Amino acid sequence: MISQLADLAPIGLLVVDAELRVRMMNRTILEINGLSVADIGDRVISDLLPDVEPYAWDVIRQVLATGEPILDVEITSTTPATYPDQRIWQVSHYPFRDSDDATVAVGVTVVDVTKQRHAEAERDAVEQRLRLLGRASGLLGTSLKLSDTLDSIVELIVPEFADNCELLLADEPLDADARPDSLTLRGFASATWPSSSPRPWDPLETIGVPVELGPDNPAHQALATRRPVLFTIDDRVIRSVHVQEPSRYRADAHFERMAVDMAIVVPLLVGRQFFGVAYFGIGQSRRRYTDWDVQTAAELGSRISNAVANAHAYARQRTAAITLQRGLLPHNTPALEGLDIAWRYEPGTAGTEVGGDWFDVIGLSAGRVALVIGDVMGRGLAAAAVMGQVRTAVRAFAALDLPAADVLTHLDDLVQTIGSGPEDTLVSCIYAIFEPATGTICLANAGHLDPVLARPGGEVLLLAGRGDIILGVGGQTFSETRHPFPAGSTLALFTDGLVESPSIDIDEGCRRLQRTLRTLTSLNTNIPTDDLDETADRLLSLLDRGEGYDDDVALLLVRATTTATTATTSIAPEPRAARSARATVLAALDDWGVAEDAFTVELLVSELVTNAIRYAHTPSRLVLRRGQHALYVEVSDEDTRVPRLLHPTFDDEGGRGLQLVAELATHWGARPTRTGKTVWFQLDIPNNAMQNGFRPSAGDNH
Repeated sequence: MISQLADLAPIGLLVVDAELRVRMMNRTILEINGLSVADIGDRVISDLLPDVEPYAWDVIRQVLATGEPILDVEITSTTPATYPDQRIWQVSHYPFRDSDDATVAVGVTVVDVTKQRHAEAERDAVEQRLRLLGRASGLLGTSLKLSDTLDSIVELIVPEFADNCELLLADEPLDADARPDSLTLRGFASATWPSSSPRPWDPLETIGVPVELGPDNPAHQALATRRPVLFTIDDRVIRSVHVQEPSRYRADAHFERMAVDMAIVVPLLVGRQFFGVAYFGIGQSRRRYTDWDVQTAAELGSRISNAVANAHAYARQRTAAITLQRGLLPHNTPALEGLDIAWRYEPGTAGTEVGGDWFDVIGLSAGRVALVIGDVMGRGLAAAAVMGQVRTAVRAFAALDLPAADVLTHLDDLVQTIGSGPEDTLVSCIYAIFEPATGTICLANAGHLDPVLARPGGEVLLLAGRGDIILGVGGQTFSETRHPFPAGSTLALFTDGLVESPSIDIDEGCRRLQRTLRTLTSLNTNIPTDDLDETADRLLSLLDRGEGYDDDVALLLVRATTTATTATTSIAPEPRAARSARATVLAALDDWGVAEDAFTVELLVSELVTNAIRYAHTPSRLVLRRGQHALYVEVSDEDTRVPRLLHPTFDDEGGRGLQLVAELATHWGARPTRTGKTVWFQLDIPNNAMQNGFRPSAGDNH
């Protein structure tokens, strides 16, 4: 050890006896203490070296008492040669023994290790700063919530770097070249050592308080120079702080409470945007800031600035993405006879990239309703844009009144076209049609989660189909399944975000949803129509949507409220069958109390039935349904040729039947079916007729 230290500095040697009188000193010790050989005499070492701390003599006494050496003791002192600077000495003690093995003197070696210790301290300080900056950088990615991120950073900074840390942010970023007379910022995060938690009514509370920093505040200099400013807290600085809510904050009390006398203010800048300032203060710990600390504060400010800038960018992008997606979703669902509708859409809470979840409710012919839900694979604006195209296409295909499976077939072709770029596009989708005349749901599923049907009394069914694959793959044929949908039943269509999270797998999520629906329906055998929104909220609350959950949720609930009132008859392919069809219609209208519209209905029914008999040459079926405000007539046959409206000339003998239907009916049309076609018309009925003769029933059926 002595030889190693000798390379660093001269070694001082001295010998003291049992009475601590100096017997010998080498030149190094003499020069350090400004002594000569004549000065030594017979003096005690404590008198000879009065500036050395007394602990040094206690160590010598211990060696004399125990006879054991004590090595590498570090002693800090000031000597005449180094005054007023303190030096650090590494001292080793060795016992000298006589012939009886008694310790009679102590030899002492002294080496100046001040430079070495200072270098080690600087190295440790650098390592500590690097660790601090590394940990601060690591905190930036732990949360997407800016307040949580900045709270974590200030709690790291205090007390490791500062006794007090406060972040004041502007409500909106300012131009970095602006030079306002005062800066109005708002307290966003703070931490103090020793830690204390001000009460909500404490006038020292700074979080959320608008603070106006006058021109004498060092924050203005920091903004102007774009560099940190080291300053001391004085009356001028205290007077430069003003608040809009003095009942919540007093600058003088705040600084007194913080006990800060020196601080560094760092401008939070990214490019030309100024987001606010960060204050790092010291006082109670008795530390002093150096130029190294100013550089460290600048590095910490840079990391905080990036966090704030990223949060602003995230908020803007997320707002734009959510606005786009919400703009593509239905703003409200139409009022539909016989159905109650409730829906929920929630964007994911993590990341700026929304998903491609969507739903829709589309009115079809003769009071039928299309129910749609889907999910575009992927995330971000690209997924939302694809979702918008697919939703628009669904509405276009729905306007053609196609069967559910045919709609998915057309969608599959479209999605393959959309995905013809470098990345394929895949979409899951359910297209279901509510048939009020039969009280059924006809459903086609392209790779989407199976919907859940809850019936009164607690019966809950998973409407599993054949398992057709997702849209965009191509080369497939879609199938349909038909399910009874009686009054009081609830159909739940949803995306995977409702039933899956990092803590819950999709199967367990589906089981939880089914159990919840079973509980709700078993408690309410006749579920009131006004609680469907409560059911939607209850289902949405099943999922833990904590931080880090990044999937969207789309939920569509549909409840049947009444059983259709209908009259049906079969029509043989012979002329006299038209008379039987008219008789069935007239009897039903008379029974329903709307016979005053019998002539128009009879005339239009005659046209549709006659066309079916004349062109189809196969048995057909007539369905007359009484709605709340209208009558619906459908004539179905096995002829695949769909009629179209002609424009006959004066000399033409035919082609006027459908013109008559178009003129007299409120709405009319024709749609293809799996086995042929259906021609239909709707005739609105005056409200007084409905009130006088039409009393909807949950069970009427002719």
